[in-house]
Amino acid sequence: MTLPGSPVDPVGGNATTRSGSTGRPLSLEDFVVLNDEIRAFVRAEIPLDVGLRGTASRADGRLREVAERISDHVSQGQSLQAAIAAEGNAIPAEYRAILTAGLKSGRLSDLLSSMSELGQSVADLRRQLRLSLIYPATVFVLAYILFTGFVVFVVPHLLRTQTVFRTEETFVTRRLSTLLETVGIWAPIIPCVLIVGGILMFLKRHFMSREPHVLDGIRWLPGARDAALSRFARVMTVLVDHDVPLPEACRLSGEATGRESLRQVGDHLAQHIEAGQSLEAAVKQEPQLPAFLGWLMSVGEQQGALPASLKQATDVYEQRALAKLDWFRRIVPPTIVLLVGGTITLIYALSLFLPMTQLLESLSGVSR
Repeated sequence: MTLPGSPVDPVGGNATTRSGSTGRPLSLEDFVVLNDEIRAFVRAEIPLDVGLRGTASRADGRLREVAERISDHVSQGQSLQAAIAAEGNAIPAEYRAILTAGLKSGRLSDLLSSMSELGQSVADLRRQLRLSLIYPATVFVLAYILFTGFVVFVVPHLLRTQTVFRTEETFVTRRLSTLLETVGIWAPIIPCVLIVGGILMFLKRHFMSREPHVLDGIRWLPGARDAALSRFARVMTVLVDHDVPLPEACRLSGEATGRESLRQVGDHLAQHIEAGQSLEAAVKQEPQLPAFLGWLMSVGEQQGALPASLKQATDVYEQRALAKLDWFRRIVPPTIVLLVGGTITLIYALSLFLPMTQLLESLSGVSR
């Protein structure tokens, strides 16, 4: 029996977009919470309008607004797909594709679970990256304050000593003299630039409307492409296993990755198959499709075991992505700490002790 407001209810007319539905996207953390709530309601067969109204009462900020609007849309007889689509930029495009794939295959809960795992792993990685930058940032701030104090309070005495003893001017003392003369310019500029940059990043993240992605902001990380390929294979496995037509399965799988290159691959594969070609022939005409994934798809079609081959591809690419991300977590944060902290400490030490050493050498030459 289908419960009222369940995700398989027919769409009750066109989904109207309310004011603010195309506002700034949900944060990754809010997206994970919303996805987990929807998954729980689907598993427990709780009407989505009732469940999401409860989510809105427990949440705040942007998540509360989105949950309330989705609940209202569903209570008006619209499907979950239509309600999510009405949110525009607030919900990632790949999430809408995942919903469509899940509803067509009858395994919506499983696909939502994979999205939760992906979103949570990305959120954890972002959190670790932020924490790894705290120590280098603290070292930088302290070193900058100490260096500015050195230029303002110590350099004048060094230059005065050089004048009194008439020692030879060196390259280091000339540079320090220039820094002292321009300290009123460069000392406030660097903090101001950092503050303005931080404000702009905050405004861009929280107030500028754009199409969000689950992996937005970390696509340069090792493993991001492997994670997308794993999702491509996972969605296609579910769809093919539940007899969804192959062209439609290819398109939905490409859209579910959130990557333009793989979306094009899915579209091209669908076009070739609709033109009467086999999957094996279509795969050979797609240079953007990794050779290993293409080979597994071809072998799976030949042996009549395409879902099993795609499941193997899912596991392989998922393991690759996790291995690369684990390497990144272990290597990159400590390297950042060593490079930033070590470099700043070295610069500060040289700026303090090098001129004093040269001054002492000059004084010893005068005494002789």
